[in-house]
Amino acid sequence: MNGDVFEKAAPANKKTAGFTLVEAMVVVAIMGIVMAAAIPNVTRYFETGRGRAAAKSVADAFNIARAQAIRTGNNQIVFFRLPRAAGGFSGDVNGTPLTSAVGVPGAPTVEVLILDDGRPGSALQNCQIDAGEQTVTFGRSDQIGPEWGTANDGITWGPNLAPIVTEAPDDDAVNAIPVLGSSFRGPNGAAPPFVSWVLFRPDGIPVAIDNFCATGRLGSGGGTIYMNTANRDYAITLSPLGGVRVHTWNTAAAGWTL
Repeated sequence: MNGDVFEKAAPANKKTAGFTLVEAMVVVAIMGIVMAAAIPNVTRYFETGRGRAAAKSVADAFNIARAQAIRTGNNQIVFFRLPRAAGGFSGDVNGTPLTSAVGVPGAPTVEVLILDDGRPGSALQNCQIDAGEQTVTFGRSDQIGPEWGTANDGITWGPNLAPIVTEAPDDDAVNAIPVLGSSFRGPNGAAPPFVSWVLFRPDGIPVAIDNFCATGRLGSGGGTIYMNTANRDYAITLSPLGGVRVHTWNTAAAGWTL
């Protein structure tokens, strides 16, 4: 009798085992909806990470150049590979491109370069990247992975979300955000176009320089570098005495936050 019970129960157990095709399709559809909703958040997360890393690299460049100037007693210059209104990108004061290896044909370009330009008044102290001079670079433009200034990572110089009239709170150099990304000026404080470099003296104080390597007075080296991703704006401000602050544009508050 017990055998009959088990024989009758077996078909019922088989009937309830596993999923039907319709159930499986419903599960797959739900998973697709969840993944579709999550992908933008994941993309934004990685984008934010790349933007913060790029902004930190700019801040690090200022801090490293200042520390190196004090340590070595040499002038240290930070150059930025910013776009030019007439096309192309900026280099040193003589137009030499910023690359990972000075004087090597085909060397990858970089976005930020620190140049040890020697002691003030020395033979090669000319604000130009000469062979044999020490450099520190950030953001290779040919590297696999995040690249600056290309469609591959969405990190570009200049403003994006921030209103063009709202400069960073510490940026005393301008009344509006420069489209090309720099509010640094030449020694005479002339109006735009802005320059894409700043020099740190051996005492660690930043000062402005022009294309002829003429230096400005104390307090002339303050300015801000602006950069953005698709969803965030960053402003890295160098004070006239060498302090560095990184600001992020807060869309909800319509203002810059630290």
